[in-house]
Amino acid sequence: MTQQIRKERKALSAGLLVLPMLGALLSACSQGNQQANESGAGGRPVITVAVQANPNVEDYETNHYTKLVEDAMNVDLKFLELPSQAEEALTKLSLMVSSGAELPDVVNIYLNESTVFDYAAKGVFIPQDDYLNDPELAVNFNKIPDKEFVRSSMKLPDGKVYALPRYSPQKWNEGSNRAWINSEWLEKLNLEMPKTTDDLYNVLKAFVEQDPNGNGKKDEVGFVGSLNGWSQNPRIYLMNAFIYADPGKSYMNVKDGRIFPAFTQPEWKEGLEYMNKLVKDGLFSPLSFTQDETQMKALINVPGGMAGVVTAGSYSTFGPELENKMTLLPPVKGPSSLAATPYSPSLPTQLWFITKDAKDPELAFKVGDYMLNPELSIVSRYGEKGVDWSDDPVVVAEFVGPFEELEGVPAAVAELNPSIWNNPQNKHWNDANPAYRSLELGKTVSNLKKDADDALPNWRPAFEEGYVPAFPEEVIVKLSYMPEELKQIANSKTAIDNYVNESAVAFITGNRPLSQWDDYIAELNKMGIEQYLEVTQAAYDRSK
Repeated sequence: MTQQIRKERKALSAGLLVLPMLGALLSACSQGNQQANESGAGGRPVITVAVQANPNVEDYETNHYTKLVEDAMNVDLKFLELPSQAEEALTKLSLMVSSGAELPDVVNIYLNESTVFDYAAKGVFIPQDDYLNDPELAVNFNKIPDKEFVRSSMKLPDGKVYALPRYSPQKWNEGSNRAWINSEWLEKLNLEMPKTTDDLYNVLKAFVEQDPNGNGKKDEVGFVGSLNGWSQNPRIYLMNAFIYADPGKSYMNVKDGRIFPAFTQPEWKEGLEYMNKLVKDGLFSPLSFTQDETQMKALINVPGGMAGVVTAGSYSTFGPELENKMTLLPPVKGPSSLAATPYSPSLPTQLWFITKDAKDPELAFKVGDYMLNPELSIVSRYGEKGVDWSDDPVVVAEFVGPFEELEGVPAAVAELNPSIWNNPQNKHWNDANPAYRSLELGKTVSNLKKDADDALPNWRPAFEEGYVPAFPEEVIVKLSYMPEELKQIANSKTAIDNYVNESAVAFITGNRPLSQWDDYIAELNKMGIEQYLEVTQAAYDRSK
């Protein structure tokens, strides 16, 4: 069979697969819009909503959160479920748009800004600015104290807003690249908490040479992370002792308003040299660059422990074998006394896009605005009031606030069913909806019962003391690219991002000698780093 015939058969096969999928979509969408033309339960108007299937949401139609919204707004919500996998959901939405099918009233799924702007430019999504400007329509949005920041953060490059926010700022989530150290090993070896990169080197050396897990073998791993877990990339923690390095911004930094790449600076090279020394001396596991989160957990969660320092965003990384043994390790200082950590200021997630086919766009907006109601916003995260959470002073009195000791802020909301977030339930949409929970509220929600023997450590105060001061004063909050800019740098950005990460691993593991640093810089120049910087600077200036 010739290569051309193979291509033709492959194309035909792909086309045949798409046809039934598109037909099913058009049928579902048609049924949804037919319902929208009729009255819903009790004669209520119908609002059709495209959502993403979620294994933790049992049934959107009968969901407790759905019923609260329907009853309060006198509407009947009907759902078009898109696949749970983000890429498949985006593909199906794209098929619906390109086919000319009548769309649901609202699209309520996660979309990146370039996708939103593309649909907005095509008239698929309608601007919501006029509604936001009307305090009688945007009742709850206009009660948000920092509504101007929220609104400006949602503006697209055309200056308009096409969504409603889910905004729940938490310092804990704004600096997730955390490291944890085995405090039991520190105590056993009579070591102090490391404060500098030199201290860290010496502690890791003691960990791998002095058998702190007590099994008579030199099997301890000094420093380890993983490829894909939440903030488990160990390079990030270590590099920030040498130069501010934020992977969320592709390692682009800003100083006095000017954008520059961290990965071309001498301090970046210095950080690579330090990490290379750790690997060469057996203190930094090369598995960090090949293993996934599951493999890392299997490595570290054994009786007595196998790792001295682990990078992870969540304490849930550690199983029962390591509970109460791993302690938050604040950023260590490098040779220039820098001790930084990536800072990602809380930005609103854009949801609740009203489509061009909405039968009553004003009503659709009012429903989305109601979701910003303070109490409903607690339901959307913690579940049913009085069952999964409570603000009854008698109940709350049994709990201690996570910031009570550090800041004197007592608990105000008791989280009665913490497991609701990670298990199938029918109480909320897993917070995939407009919502607003203030930073102050976040400090008063507690699942820490007073005098509970089985309570997990509360690391929020230690984080506030050790990590928040390491946030930089000047930071890139957002980069607002125009579609033509994204097209202009699409290939070079992807190539440069991949090359930077691959080269960093090669330099650290010794697969590429650091004597080739100049060759590395020259290759970046060939890839179009200057144009990439120019476009990024324009996007940054526009975002400000």
